[in-house]
Amino acid sequence: MRLFFGVRVPPELAAFYADVLLPKMSKEVQGKFVEPENLHVTVLFLGEVPEVYFDEKVTDLLRSISRFETKAQGYGYFGRPPRVAFMNVTDGLDGFRAVHDAVCAGTGINDPKFAPHITLVRFKKPPYNLERLISALPIQEFRWTVDKVTLFESQLTSKGPIYSVVKDYALIG
Repeated sequence: MRLFFGVRVPPELAAFYADVLLPKMSKEVQGKFVEPENLHVTVLFLGEVPEVYFDEKVTDLLRSISRFETKAQGYGYFGRPPRVAFMNVTDGLDGFRAVHDAVCAGTGINDPKFAPHITLVRFKKPPYNLERLISALPIQEFRWTVDKVTLFESQLTSKGPIYSVVKDYALIG
């Protein structure tokens, strides 16, 4: 199973992406756009895992973390040359770090480069005008309460990944 832990975005953010960002970006960008229903903040990518060996420990660790408020706003990109464009997560960073640290401890995976963000597109070929494109995107603020973390299975297909929920972990601390 190809697994990752993530936090889903609110429906309003997914709708803004589908109705506003996707049409604007797809005119100028060659790449694989994330399907609106698949938008999420990745907490930890596990990769191929033969079985879920960590459920009890992750459950116990996440149970001690309280739900928290977060905000997404603005854009950026990763890589040289750029490989990914994303929406910034600007509030709730301590909450995301606590969740990330708990999931890492529960799975035994070390991931020191955690940076919460919402991937929008993976570039096949980065646009030469990426800075201009990103600065021209309309900025809207999205706030929501993170009250659960989801373990997803990602099945890769020629049309893109298909995500299915393995388990939701409530934040109740």
